[in-house]
Amino acid sequence: MRRSVIALAMLSPVAISAPAIGAPLTITVGSLASLSGSARDYGSSQARGASLYAAQSRSATSPLRIRLPLADDQSSNVMATNQMIGFVGARVSAVLGPTLSGAAAAADPTASAAGIPVLAVTNTTLNLAQAGVNVWRVCLSEDTLIPASVGYVRAKNVITTAAIVSTTGDAYSEGAAAAFRAAAVTNSITIVADATMVMGSGAAGAEAAVATASAARPQAIFFAARSDEATQLAQAAAGLSVVRVGGNGYNTPDVLKAAGAASDGMIVSASWNVHRTDRASRTFIAQYKARYPGDEPDAFAAQAYAGMRLLRVAVSLGNGTDATHVRRGLRRLSTRSGVGSVLGVMRFAKGSREASYPATVQQVVNGQLLLAPTAS
Repeated sequence: MRRSVIALAMLSPVAISAPAIGAPLTITVGSLASLSGSARDYGSSQARGASLYAAQSRSATSPLRIRLPLADDQSSNVMATNQMIGFVGARVSAVLGPTLSGAAAAADPTASAAGIPVLAVTNTTLNLAQAGVNVWRVCLSEDTLIPASVGYVRAKNVITTAAIVSTTGDAYSEGAAAAFRAAAVTNSITIVADATMVMGSGAAGAEAAVATASAARPQAIFFAARSDEATQLAQAAAGLSVVRVGGNGYNTPDVLKAAGAASDGMIVSASWNVHRTDRASRTFIAQYKARYPGDEPDAFAAQAYAGMRLLRVAVSLGNGTDATHVRRGLRRLSTRSGVGSVLGVMRFAKGSREASYPATVQQVVNGQLLLAPTAS
């Protein structure tokens, strides 16, 4: 079952107005997420996590109030770029999003060139150097997540061969596939097949790709896909006696539910897992469920929530709420020992715009992402 579009007021970026004189210290952050289109499962969670933090900032004791106008990028590079142009024109202090790495690659340079910092909270395959000098990544990239998963199954299952199945025409899928290839080399795993399906080719395309992969008799299959294609590839591989490893596209309950039993046993690493028991995670889970009854947070919600926390710290370090001060604060993150968040302590090496913290290795059990058993 797909999560319904969240009940948040979406504002046109051009409708943002400055706070009244004498109002509490306020920052306006543009929230750009996929609330419709192929990435809506991920974008809805992202928007919920960001909105939770913004709502909490409006408490009487908060020293900083966060205004969070929300824009739907419709899972489209063109729409993401148009919405980003709107946020730039409205002179927001920062932007959180967009959801997809491909959309971010298209839209982020617009904000970066205008001096507006962007936090990539879900963009695991985004090339930061190409996105712009004012783009920071909060989520772990697939270059961190996928090696954690592949290293785990290499140690636990002693695999030496694998096949990759991915989607052509999708920036995330192609980036994840590249990360799987690199992780295979690092772990002395031979890729015996590298099969693809065309985005939108449906179950038939997925079955053909998996047939090509399985014909090479791999010990494992690496799934580099998202949304419907992630579901279709997992279902096409149901019944195969292979180790399954998924990329970040499998980090949402919606995809796992759609895949059904076909996803059981899959290893997927994430920036966060709802079954973590640290204090920050327990508090976040309770607050999220209180605001969104009947829903449970996933990694995308936690990443957005952590991104908002990072902006709060940047305001303090930069001594101001406009884009210039926020940008200055983000550049000073490397002077801190770390920033505590629901994801753990995020650290930034000197000159780096990439958050660093341990990946969480998970295993799908009965449609749920549980913490993976310790590798032996």
